[in-house]
Amino acid sequence: MPTTRSRGVQQAGCRAVRTLAFNADNQIKIAGEGGIGVVLEAMRQHVGHAGVQEAGCGAVVSLGVIADNQIKIAGEGGIRVVLEAMRQHVGHAGVQEAGCGAVVSLAFNADN
Repeated sequence: MPTTRSRGVQQAGCRAVRTLAFNADNQIKIAGEGGIGVVLEAMRQHVGHAGVQEAGCGAVVSLGVIADNQIKIAGEGGIRVVLEAMRQHVGHAGVQEAGCGAVVSLAFNADN
């Protein structure tokens, strides 16, 4: 479980997932290795840290490009996590932008 001291590490990890998930093959591999849950847990553990929330939402955007991942993200509570990030950081433009991108990405799946 992440600790308060690991906020920077969690932020960097979410950024790395976001970047790696620009590649379609990596989107599948990351999801298969449990990466969606790892990103969402980092966001849950550091809800008050805007950097983690922005990076986590960015990872959700990249991972949510494919339909299977949209379902997995929603199934693991990702919609709630993204919306909570946006609620907690109303005045942070980066979180709002990344959060909106995540919502749009997930909205492509009619079941979400």
